Amino acid sequence: MKNLTASTDLSIRRVKFRSPILQGWEWTVHDISAREPGPRLCVMAGIHVNEVSSIEAAFQLVERFRRELRRGTVSIMPIANPPALPYRSEYVCPIDGKNINFCFPGSSSGTFSEALADGILNEWAADADCLIDLHGGDLCESVARFTVVPTIGDPEFDEFNLALSTAFEPDIIVRLDPDQLAMPGRSCSGRARQRKNAVFAEAGNNGLIDDHSVKFHRDGVLRVAALLGMMDGECLPPKKQPIVADQYHWIQSGVDGWCRYAVEPGEKVVRGQLLATIDDYSGNVIREVLAPTEGHLLWRCTHAVVTSKTDLFGIAGTRDRSR
Repeated sequence: MKNLTASTDLSIRRVKFRSPILQGWEWTVHDISAREPGPRLCVMAGIHVNEVSSIEAAFQLVERFRRELRRGTVSIMPIANPPALPYRSEYVCPIDGKNINFCFPGSSSGTFSEALADGILNEWAADADCLIDLHGGDLCESVARFTVVPTIGDPEFDEFNLALSTAFEPDIIVRLDPDQLAMPGRSCSGRARQRKNAVFAEAGNNGLIDDHSVKFHRDGVLRVAALLGMMDGECLPPKKQPIVADQYHWIQSGVDGWCRYAVEPGEKVVRGQLLATIDDYSGNVIREVLAPTEGHLLWRCTHAVVTSKTDLFGIAGTRDRSR
């Protein structure tokens, strides 16, 4: 398919990965190519299929790049976890019950999620100058506008990775130290282990499409493309500098019960601050959830019914380097 006005070519293809574990599955990819050579940008969404604002942004980006791409190629995978679609699975791939988001860099001989992570990094996006992974707002989740940036200890690489992430104009950036790359993790961490650039962006609410979150994802990708020289115009510095943290704290419920939340994503919290109370079903408070550290709330669960293993909050904090 051609669009002569925009001087781009658009093709839609079905990608199959080499691992026999992924046999029988295929991934829809939209490829947009400009007439002038340039970088290759890969954009994916739908590792979590209820994070629909990021998926909608991916679909909108196909048309935007079709009209506005000037140099290089863009490959967009709107749904990275097709097995989850008929089940609307929260967080996990129903084939192996794993969260693909924490399986990178993966393994071609691992489980389905691990093989998929490997295929994404080492086949589809292997030659990409940048991989962008869009997330945020599963069915029971409200998420601030933030990005995650892994570092490797190379100042030039780390500075450019941070610049790519800052182009999204997030409210919060979580910068991960090199020692956090040893374990399997997000796509951006898998790329960092390969000394390749990536952006990991989050924004969204409760499995619903909202224009504010769609715009954050869509415009962030376009600004990254401008920074890479793929679009006309320049990527201007953000109007507001983001908060930069270097710790990502997960807080679980610890008990079964009825949860009442006291804070919202984006808010600053202090150590010991009340985040939520959990009652039993007789109306008795059985736990007060307190902030373990000072920081900013990245996201919170939105459902009142929680189990002892429910992830309630994510907090971006700062490492105490005085010790």
